[in-house]
Amino acid sequence: MTEKRNLKLVVAEGLLSNMLFGTLFVWSVLRIPLLELFPTWNEGMLSLIFGIHNLFTCAGILLGGQLTKRLSTRRVYLLFTVLTVVGLAGFALLPVSNPGASYIMAMILFWFFAATGIGIGINVVQSTTIPWFPKHSGFISGALYMALGISSVILAALARALLPLIGVRLVMPVFAAIILAVSLLILADKESIKPPAEKATSKQELSGCRPSVMLRKPVFWLLIFWNISLRTSGLILLDHAASMAVAFGGMALVAMMIAPANGLGSLSVGFAMDKLGMRRTMKIDALLFFLAAVLLCAGTWLGRFGFILPGLLLGGFAYGGSSSSYAAAVKNQFGAKYYTQNFAVSNLAIGCAALLESGSGTVLDITGSYFSVMLMVAVLTILALILSILAGKRIK
Repeated sequence: MTEKRNLKLVVAEGLLSNMLFGTLFVWSVLRIPLLELFPTWNEGMLSLIFGIHNLFTCAGILLGGQLTKRLSTRRVYLLFTVLTVVGLAGFALLPVSNPGASYIMAMILFWFFAATGIGIGINVVQSTTIPWFPKHSGFISGALYMALGISSVILAALARALLPLIGVRLVMPVFAAIILAVSLLILADKESIKPPAEKATSKQELSGCRPSVMLRKPVFWLLIFWNISLRTSGLILLDHAASMAVAFGGMALVAMMIAPANGLGSLSVGFAMDKLGMRRTMKIDALLFFLAAVLLCAGTWLGRFGFILPGLLLGGFAYGGSSSSYAAAVKNQFGAKYYTQNFAVSNLAIGCAALLESGSGTVLDITGSYFSVMLMVAVLTILALILSILAGKRIK
């Protein structure tokens, strides 16, 4: 059983917090205005800043897991707020007269402050929200990831509206103000961002193994490599969806429907996991992504956008499902007692996937063909299918 707490409020605060974490995706909207403001910058420089931020987000998740051993989860959440607000607000200080210094500042602000802060926030919110719902871990995890996916679309639209009004350097500070206001609102609830108290939790819900034990279990490696395979595939789709759509006669905006498909997949597959268990979910999600890869390979080989669009949507759906079910599976498989630390370690998958995905651009440069990039997705999803079969009876 869990202690008396307004569980609707727990969910609301978790969803609201997760919607803040989509802030960094507004970078795609700022690319062209930044190039106009700093003509000596180029696309590669901007891609470097955004690409590497995934590694700092991963580092932030790991750091968040370590900090919760020593600090209250509310203090860790406050650290997320401070780091992210400083990182985003600092963009107002970029010196237009010195593009070189501005670029270095942008890297420091986006990586060390904003991305690291977001990673800390993701860890503390996920690991304190999901344990309140031991029987519905998949559904709650899915709802949190859906909020994150939806926020990237909403916040990007807001950034587009703000650009002509205040200019590119002041867009990020506006988001900093939003994060500060929402975070203070959440922290005003003195019981927010806290896991269930141990005294009010059953022995079963309190069970679990430490990260050092988790890392020695084969089931952990089956889960993480399965997730890396599908997460890398999802990042490849997100990276190339818009340009690939335009190359084959579609519209970039239509291709970006992958974002809401991702959110729907997070919720649907998370809910299905609660009913079917992780073993079946692993196989179903990997199979869905493989079917998406087949459609995308066919579309890029035949030059038919009619195959590419459903492939992107199905792939986005499966990508969302792999993220939400994975987070819930770590809690279900290894227990709630050390979930904050285990969640942090398990999200090394984010950094590994980011590094693997970065190779897709090189493949495209060498071959000049989107078919070769989508073939990467097919190979990765076949690997995920094999891993889901090998999981067998090891997965609960």
